[in-house]
Amino acid sequence: MGLKRMKEKDHLPFPFVQDLDLFSCLLLEVQINSGYPRIIRVLKVQELKTILDELKLEVTDPTLSDLSQEINELVKAGGKKFRPGLMFLMGKAFGLSYEDLKIYARAVELTHLASLIHDDVIDESTHRRNHPTLNALRNNTTAVLAGDYVLATIMGELACANRNDLLIDLTRCIKDLSDGEWLQFDLKSKEKVSFEDLELVCIKKTGSLIRYCCTTPAKIAGHNNLAAMEVLGERIGLIFQMADDIVDGLNQSGRAPFQDITNGQLNYVTLKLMELYPELNEGVYALKKGMSKKIPWTQEQYLEAIKKVHELINSEKKNLLNIFSDLCHQKNQEDLIEIFDMTLSKIQLNYTAQLSL
Repeated sequence: MGLKRMKEKDHLPFPFVQDLDLFSCLLLEVQINSGYPRIIRVLKVQELKTILDELKLEVTDPTLSDLSQEINELVKAGGKKFRPGLMFLMGKAFGLSYEDLKIYARAVELTHLASLIHDDVIDESTHRRNHPTLNALRNNTTAVLAGDYVLATIMGELACANRNDLLIDLTRCIKDLSDGEWLQFDLKSKEKVSFEDLELVCIKKTGSLIRYCCTTPAKIAGHNNLAAMEVLGERIGLIFQMADDIVDGLNQSGRAPFQDITNGQLNYVTLKLMELYPELNEGVYALKKGMSKKIPWTQEQYLEAIKKVHELINSEKKNLLNIFSDLCHQKNQEDLIEIFDMTLSKIQLNYTAQLSL
């Protein structure tokens, strides 16, 4: 029992926008939303979209095997490019150019790709974004090797950039990704899972690379408040994961709902569900442990939990907008504030396009 979609007339005017890359989506929104100062916003977003479109992600070193070809097929399958898009947006706030950031934007997106390849092996996933996963097309061995090859490629490229501090920062992200995945796996056997447990995993797994997107432009620009940029990136990662947890309960992209709890994982929505309705605790934990296949909640209860998580996301967004706004006021880049606000809203699009919240 997944949550029902809204009626077709309740969808956004362009329901496919959640499949577009970050700035293509924002450009469309600016053009149709008269609430933004139109000309300035269109020009700013168009400039960022052009920069993102120029980013090359293909692996160019030849391999004797089909390794590089298989990786480039995954690259061609596309993605939202949220992370490099955010890095270029942060770069604009710091007055940096495309040339200043392109190698680091490429690195963060390819690291994300490598993490997805490895995640699909761990989760035994067969599809991602309506495309077969590499482990499904080939096998786990080739998928692990492909992820490793992508990471090695990135490390080699960054080593040639002569910024060891930024190379070390990315290795910290990769360590956090591994540590977060391990912690998440351990939560499967934990008797009682807390919101603090979930937040730590979110910041490690999702927040680490987004943190890199915020701190890298700041370091290149010589910004003196790196702590604020770290918080900005990690908390964006947190709302990113909370939004994904909402999507987990929806029927979309050919993916069955409630995959997290079916795989023994609680998320923000199911944890909030038990907080709101303590009488469901026994049934939820039985489902988590595989002792029952019965969904213990009603659709109305689940929707109420989603609304509460949605409110948490909106609260986090306000704090993040304040941090970014302070930066833009310091750098005389106020025109970017609305674009950043829209970028945060883009994170929610996968579920707000389906639910009336």
